[in-house]
Amino acid sequence: MSDVGEQPVGEVWTPLKILSWAVPFLKEKGVETPRLDVECLLADVLGCDRLRVYLQYDRPLSSDERTKLRDGVGRRARREPLAYILGGREFFGHLFTVGPGVLIPRPESEMLVEEAVEVLNALPEEDRTVLDLGTGSGCLALSLALAVPGARVWAVDFSPEALSIARRNAELLNVLSQVQFRRGSWFDALREGDPDRFSVVVCNPPYLTSQDWAVLSPEISQYEPLSALQGGEDGLEAYRALRVGLSSRLTSGGWAFLELNANLSGKTEDLFADWTRRNILPDLQGLPRVLSLQAPSSLDSPLQGV
Repeated sequence: MSDVGEQPVGEVWTPLKILSWAVPFLKEKGVETPRLDVECLLADVLGCDRLRVYLQYDRPLSSDERTKLRDGVGRRARREPLAYILGGREFFGHLFTVGPGVLIPRPESEMLVEEAVEVLNALPEEDRTVLDLGTGSGCLALSLALAVPGARVWAVDFSPEALSIARRNAELLNVLSQVQFRRGSWFDALREGDPDRFSVVVCNPPYLTSQDWAVLSPEISQYEPLSALQGGEDGLEAYRALRVGLSSRLTSGGWAFLELNANLSGKTEDLFADWTRRNILPDLQGLPRVLSLQAPSSLDSPLQGV
């Protein structure tokens, strides 16, 4: 196993020995977190959590376990994301199936869920309607369905593959009855009979610029879907599309929460300058992460030019 090949005859491979071989092997291939990744691969192969890997560090691996581990290390050495190899990623306390057709959920996107939950829980149950634009794996839509009693959620994506994965996640998380899936581009995906307006709109749009793309790791640039990442030359293409008609899709006093490229927060906010109720919310690192927008209530003057 000095390379991703067959185990030498008569040699016993234990988790400890795997770590001593695979960690420097992945480090040499440019993997940023080689020890963590090998621990996760071992935990998956052994069917336990990472701590228990060390409680059985001297247990010989079976032939099937070695084969699965060798395949996982080889894929990671080719810089395939760990989440795709393992088949899932935890988000907001739940495990979501992921694959090459969807963006891997990131912890910073949990802010969108947290803000939306606060708004929705303050509403009567009959008013708890949510639109998730660009749902991908469904991590935002399904997390809200799970966290907010009575929430009715519409999840939109242009990719059939993404919608298939999102539906599968809804089945696994037992919220399929709460979520309607729609294929299409942004608001155009909604059908006759769907709500005209929603209490909350959430979106993690593609927002990487051409300059951002040039310095991405292979895990992202070679494996994750371009359509979920590239925001045009200046990274703002999706926000321009979202701005058109957004106010007409929110209920009186309704909220939209849009994830931001921290380097483009000012330019993004400028696109929504007509919204008098807007705010940029920082993440735990103090970086601008979410643009919150509130539609006027029935007592306010309507938005102009939106």
